[in-house]
Amino acid sequence: MPSMRIAAIVFRDLEDALKAGGADIVIAVENPSEAITHIENIIREKKADLILVDDKIVARIGKGKLKEIKYKYPVPAIVELETQNRK
Repeated sequence: MPSMRIAAIVFRDLEDALKAGGADIVIAVENPSEAITHIENIIREKKADLILVDDKIVARIGKGKLKEIKYKYPVPAIVELETQNRK
């Protein structure tokens, strides 16, 4: 049985933790537009079965925009990664 491929779109402060945690693809971004581009590329290229998105990125993108992407592309699953308060 093939394993689930997990991608994570995060700010740099979470990059190492997600790599160590076993995510197959970890992309550190600087801004929301860069995050959207990477999310859409992962979806188009079918690189992952699950996409984790840093909640700090979602806050900047806007939940409405993330819902729009999820509606347009129901697969793969896109999940907001809730983190503790951090700088």
